Amino acid sequence: MIKRLAILNSDIYSKADIELGDCDSLQIVGPNNIGKSTLIYALNFLYIIDGKQMTFSGNRTGDKTTINHYFPSINSSYIVFEIFKKRYYCILVKKNAEGSLDYYKIDSDYKEEQYFERTSEGQKLKKFDSLLADLSSSGVEYSKYSNRRDLFNFVYQKGKKNNGVVWLNEGVSQDQREISNNFSKIYRYLINSKLIDNKTLKESLIISDNKENEQVEFSKKNQKDIQTLLKHNREIKVIRSIQRSFSDFKELVNQYKAKNQILSEIVFAFDKLYSSVYIDLNTKVLEQKKERENHRVKLNEELTPKQIELTKFVGGLEVTISQKKTSIDNLIDKIAKIKSYEGLDFLKQSLSNLDAERKNIETRLTQIENQNLNSSDLENKISNLTKQISELERQIETYSNLLIHQISKNVKDKELLNAILSDSITALPKENIQLEIEKLTDVMKIFDGAIKIPQDLKGKPIPSIDDLKLQRETVIKERTSNEKLLPIAKDLEKYHSELSSVQTKIKETEKKIEELNSLPEFEKNLAELEEELKNLFQNRENTEKELKQTTELIARINEAITILSEDINKAEYRIKEIQGWKVKIEQSGIIPIEYQTNETLDNLFKNFERNFGERENIKNNKERLFENLKTKTESVYASEDEFIKHLDSELATLDDKQKSIDTLLKNISTQFSIPCKTLHSKFQEFEAFINNQFNSKIRKIKISDIDSLNIEIIPNENLIKDLKKIMEIRDLTSELIFDDQSENLNILNRYLDNQSVIDFKDLFDIKLHLDKKGQHKVVDLRNQIESDGTDKMIRMVIIMSIIHQIVINDEENKIVIFVDEIGTIDEANRIEILNFCKKNNFVPISAAPLHPYDGFDKYYLLKRSKEKIVLSENNGNVIYRKPKVK
Repeated sequence: MIKRLAILNSDIYSKADIELGDCDSLQIVGPNNIGKSTLIYALNFLYIIDGKQMTFSGNRTGDKTTINHYFPSINSSYIVFEIFKKRYYCILVKKNAEGSLDYYKIDSDYKEEQYFERTSEGQKLKKFDSLLADLSSSGVEYSKYSNRRDLFNFVYQKGKKNNGVVWLNEGVSQDQREISNNFSKIYRYLINSKLIDNKTLKESLIISDNKENEQVEFSKKNQKDIQTLLKHNREIKVIRSIQRSFSDFKELVNQYKAKNQILSEIVFAFDKLYSSVYIDLNTKVLEQKKERENHRVKLNEELTPKQIELTKFVGGLEVTISQKKTSIDNLIDKIAKIKSYEGLDFLKQSLSNLDAERKNIETRLTQIENQNLNSSDLENKISNLTKQISELERQIETYSNLLIHQISKNVKDKELLNAILSDSITALPKENIQLEIEKLTDVMKIFDGAIKIPQDLKGKPIPSIDDLKLQRETVIKERTSNEKLLPIAKDLEKYHSELSSVQTKIKETEKKIEELNSLPEFEKNLAELEEELKNLFQNRENTEKELKQTTELIARINEAITILSEDINKAEYRIKEIQGWKVKIEQSGIIPIEYQTNETLDNLFKNFERNFGERENIKNNKERLFENLKTKTESVYASEDEFIKHLDSELATLDDKQKSIDTLLKNISTQFSIPCKTLHSKFQEFEAFINNQFNSKIRKIKISDIDSLNIEIIPNENLIKDLKKIMEIRDLTSELIFDDQSENLNILNRYLDNQSVIDFKDLFDIKLHLDKKGQHKVVDLRNQIESDGTDKMIRMVIIMSIIHQIVINDEENKIVIFVDEIGTIDEANRIEILNFCKKNNFVPISAAPLHPYDGFDKYYLLKRSKEKIVLSENNGNVIYRKPKVK
């Protein structure tokens, strides 16, 4: 690993000596634009080597301006990397006369005295020639790398049995066209994490799995065999595809000719039978129409008018009979009622008695009305007086037990309470007293309220028992007086009622007498009505019998008319039907051919329609198939017979044409299937690597409040489908491509037409999945993912994880990286990324303005100077987080 980085005599630094071997992390602290990043970007010269791939501030590459910044002098400006791998050595970088860089390997650790000489004015950097001479004199071996390729091959070596700067896993590949490999191509993203987006992440993943050079090329020079095969295939496929259709076409031609023969025979037989059937039907229709007309005349002129008259007559009889029956019933009831009366003598005597009673009542009424008495008023007054008597008697009986007598022992208090309380309360029994009143106050409490008693309120005297008895006697006398007046008042109404009743009885008796005298006349009328009703019943019976007979005859004639009408309609429909058949057959234009048969006209027409329809279907199918066959074979034959003759000859040579394809197919499958199969297999390996190895690693990394990271491979379905189709060509046979399986060849031909190249990166795209606080999101690294610090950390951790797959994980193989803008990363994530680096053998260097950030092992402090800056532990620029172990 790099133990030390020394920049000697750059534009900014006189000396910058950064020791890395005694810490796991390091921070350079100083004001903005003082040169912090310049120190760290010097890692480009060792880890990248190819100046075009280097990345410096402002996205500059390792151009001449950048080189001049680090190496202002050809002979006395150096960058020295001290390395320890099994043993110490240094790699020295300097500018040559052409303005490019030379690299030297010095087999010694970095000793400051080897590079500086002491003068009276202090240290002075040695000229390069002097430096080499002193190294030689002190026995230190050195060598110059003849070219960048040699340097690159030394810096990056596989396995641990060497002293390369970076130990790589065996699977890492080197790009022979450039001075780069998997590591150097990816490492530059750690120098500038802003370059990391979906595209560069995808590129890094491909590089880490050695898939960047996997591709399939398609060249037009390989296209001739395909085009020849496809041409032969199209020709043979057409003949193959129409074989069955052609056979069907020949069969349809034969069927069409046979149907024409059958139809000509049917037409002849139909025409012969049609005339006799048509005459018979017309004769029958004329006879039935005449018979139907006779029936209608009899109905309209004779039977229907008679039916109407009889119906009206029966209706009139029904009304008369109903009226007669009602009169008889009423008369019978009246006679029965009269016969239930008392005897005539008895009724006359009753009438005399009632008249005497009437006169007596009228006399008494005259006497009562003169006194002007009202019974209702008297009864109300008697009732009220009776209640007063009862109340007074109750008070007399319970006098000593009343509440008002027991509520207090003080007479004045009792009189005051008698004035305040109602009679309903004072008359209650003493048992209602809960607590006797000893003393009255100005305020009387009632329930949850209180009333102030006026001082001038006077008490109400409480009557004695003698007073109550005197009141009772007075009321009894008043009631007795009114009771004597009541019968007189009541007699007035009673006599009026009796008078009205007697008058009513007189009228009823007079009516009964009158009805008894008329009874013989009523009985005579009843006999006459019953005789008339008997005659009406007989008349109705005779008329209904005649009406029934007429109605039945009308129904029979109507039924006969209906049957005749149906027969006529059927016959007329039949005539129209066979006429339509005749027209249809004549319009067909089929020429009759003599033919004998016993078939009916119906069967002949059914056979005609069936065969004619079948012939039309055959004709349509035949013509459609003929056109289709001509289109597929690109033929212009108008005659069906000539076309059949031509295709028969083509089919005879089909097998010979098919055999010519086999050789071409074998050659094509060998040229293209294997490369496509290889590329597809590599893609499957890569997909498994991401899903099973890489994702399982980054999923465990803790970043801020992000629960997990995951990279999803999104296959390019269309491209992979094409790739598989080309792969399948090796499994094709001539039979398969003839069975419409030549899509594979068409796809291959399209790629050859376009001279396409399928690169590994074209096979897929990627998505970065992020789980945060239970929420899932898919992010694009071209945009900022989270906060500045979290965003930077995610990008760096992913790239470091990719590099970790490339290098050997070993204490001696630590990789120094640049963590830019450390201040944007919060403390928790800063500690997390430092722990991640330590665990995975990365040594992070960070630049911080003004003040250091916690968590780093070591801090180099930069201050502005009028001269070039000197930075080293010996100059007091270093602070350790923990005391340095001696």
